[in-house]
Amino acid sequence: MQRPLGVTILALLAFVSGALHFLAAFLAFGAGSFISAGAMSGYYIPTATPFASAFGNLGFSIGLAGMIAATITLIAAGGLWVLSRGAGFWLATVILVVDLVLDIVALLGGNASAFTILGALFAVVALIYLWRPEVRHAFDGFPIDAPAS
Repeated sequence: MQRPLGVTILALLAFVSGALHFLAAFLAFGAGSFISAGAMSGYYIPTATPFASAFGNLGFSIGLAGMIAATITLIAAGGLWVLSRGAGFWLATVILVVDLVLDIVALLGGNASAFTILGALFAVVALIYLWRPEVRHAFDGFPIDAPAS
């Protein structure tokens, strides 16, 4: 079976998203390390040192969460690319549902932006597309371009 064009587009978008998550996570690690190193070296005034150290640790935590998100996104992208039911279809579905829930929480909390609304719309459209019967059939476990019997 050939990979549907929409699945190819979703896989490529997931690859780009995973790469950007890794970049943001590395930047958070770097900023957190820089701030923590400044706090340990005595660069800040003594009353600001604990706050700078805590802020540096927060940068590490944000970087770690970003690395986990990037890894999961890249696994889903690879799964979509090879039409894997578990690592592609189901993991992409879970990621899109979590993204949609987070966007709805942001909307209900009054923290909505244009990107939040666009993200929610993209998640809904992608979920509707992935759950179409002909697209779900692509993930039935047959190799790509296998002869139909």
